[in-house]
Amino acid sequence: MVGTLNELVHLSNTRFGRPRPRHGLSLLYWFASECVSFENHSMLSECDPAEGDFGFHYFQNRYDQYGNKLLPDEDFPYYVVGNLNSPGAEDLPDYVSEDKSTDEHDSNTDRIIVSLDEECFHRVYVTQHHDRSNYDPDATYRISRGLLMIIRRMRLYAFLVEMGYYSYIQYIPPMPVINYRPQTTNTVSSDFTAVTLSSSEPAHNEPPAAQNNDTIIQLDDDTPAQEPLPKKKGFCERFCTIL
Repeated sequence: MVGTLNELVHLSNTRFGRPRPRHGLSLLYWFASECVSFENHSMLSECDPAEGDFGFHYFQNRYDQYGNKLLPDEDFPYYVVGNLNSPGAEDLPDYVSEDKSTDEHDSNTDRIIVSLDEECFHRVYVTQHHDRSNYDPDATYRISRGLLMIIRRMRLYAFLVEMGYYSYIQYIPPMPVINYRPQTTNTVSSDFTAVTLSSSEPAHNEPPAAQNNDTIIQLDDDTPAQEPLPKKKGFCERFCTIL
């Protein structure tokens, strides 16, 4: 049974159209933006799949080797688009077909299949080739009308980024390690504690001879200053009389 995708995250989880340079996501964006329009609950066709527009051609939905069909039987014919080598595919926009000549990651493997009720799309599916002749049933999903409308309102680049199409890991070189520790030339013995005292700058009018690097420290002392001792008198001053 084919599951239905209703949100962008559902589509992202399927890995449809990835990795780059597969074109399935760009193809789906083109379809939602230019090949379908919405009126009431209908999905109107803005192209003519029955006439082979943009490389559309009839899809038989035949039984595979295991007796299964890729899509459920309907009363409306199926048409498939996405083969960049089909006649008419050259009319697809460049952003869909830009990697046409690239075989990397099976870049031309994605397809959109629609069932057409005259001028309206009845159902829309995305799928991918399993080999050159068969499609992968495990990679086949129905795209809801609501999801098509969400994609239609987005810009192509934003849609591809949202789907992880451009995901990569950017290498950032490590920053160089710079040692800012100042270099010292004086060695202080471990028996002493080094103390750094800050002194004010010398006055600009002070003579150069008076300027030095010595720091004068004045310690506060609560002990009152002592009076000077009286000078002892000499022998003559004590016993001689001035005549």
